[in-house]
Amino acid sequence: MDNRVVITECRSYEAPAIAEAFDRLLDPIGGLDWVKPGMKVAVKVNFVLAKSPDKAATTHPALVKELCSRLIARGAEVTVGDSPGGPYNRAALEAVYLATGMRAVLETGAKLNEDFTDQEVIPPDAETIHSFRGVSFLEQADAIIDFCKLKTHALMGYTGACKNMFGGIAGLYKAECHYRFPTHTQFASMLVDICEYYKPVLSICDGVLAMEGNGPSFGDPRHMGVLAASLNPHALDLLCCDLIGLRPEQVPTLTEAKRRGLCPDNVSGLQIYGDPEPFRVSDFKLQPLGDIQFVKNHNGVVYSFIKHFVMTRPVAGANCVGCGKCASVCPEKAIVIRKKRPVIDRRSCVSCFCCVEFCPKGTMKPYEPFPLRLLHKARKN
Repeated sequence: MDNRVVITECRSYEAPAIAEAFDRLLDPIGGLDWVKPGMKVAVKVNFVLAKSPDKAATTHPALVKELCSRLIARGAEVTVGDSPGGPYNRAALEAVYLATGMRAVLETGAKLNEDFTDQEVIPPDAETIHSFRGVSFLEQADAIIDFCKLKTHALMGYTGACKNMFGGIAGLYKAECHYRFPTHTQFASMLVDICEYYKPVLSICDGVLAMEGNGPSFGDPRHMGVLAASLNPHALDLLCCDLIGLRPEQVPTLTEAKRRGLCPDNVSGLQIYGDPEPFRVSDFKLQPLGDIQFVKNHNGVVYSFIKHFVMTRPVAGANCVGCGKCASVCPEKAIVIRKKRPVIDRRSCVSCFCCVEFCPKGTMKPYEPFPLRLLHKARKN
């Protein structure tokens, strides 16, 4: 278990600031000495939706461009890509490449992924997901770099490095995973399985402009001015969560990583290069998980009460345009569009928040019932 994590200042996405930050970021963990000429390196970014970089939903192209330049200089063949929510095809990804500004990486000699095929993957050491449809560009890489974004997440509390590797599952097969693994514990175990299968050789977190509140797609940009990196994605997540005030027990993927011995119990067990103190944010707007895990196939008066009065659930806002994206990604098929409005079958809804994450307008949001808001307020006090 490698517990080294590097943290450094990067105040802006301007090229000079980025270049200096990357020198400080990579040197303490061996730099890129592992890269050999001809090596196929996949840079797995976060492409959750076709959104501009200033929205803080996706990995910033200026950072990816700097990384690609360094990899190309060492003779690597670099492919940048992801499988975001929705269809995994050329038309969908072309829109994402354009909106996110990621075409800038082409200037370095790197490529954007154009192989939209998938294949069956059988992770040999998985505890929870024993097969899935993996994206081919990751399967064909000699090495994978996990370049995540520091963001809150409506379902799992935090996105980060481990959750970023969920993009290794092709397109709409992600919805199937929500159906197959319907509790926070199961879902987190599945995410750790996928991350451990792909085993990124390096994980980097873009926290220059982070996202707080209604993440991972429609939260609020929050300038933090920080980059962090580690050879251990779970150690990286542990440090980044600490920066924004998330305890490990509040993040299911960290709880699972700790159980498996993949990271320390807390940040005191990390070997940190750099000073994290200037980057800690005491008022970062978090996305509470709620006190009831998302579950299915429960009946009875007690559960009905819990689901309606204590459980966080998705609700469509008044400015919904009725595009139907929420219905198409719902793993339980609990949403139908009637009169250009989503109607949610609360008996079928498992509060997985796929509809929240992939709503193209950000109008579908997590709703906390009044009793749950009181409980969270009492805990803070």
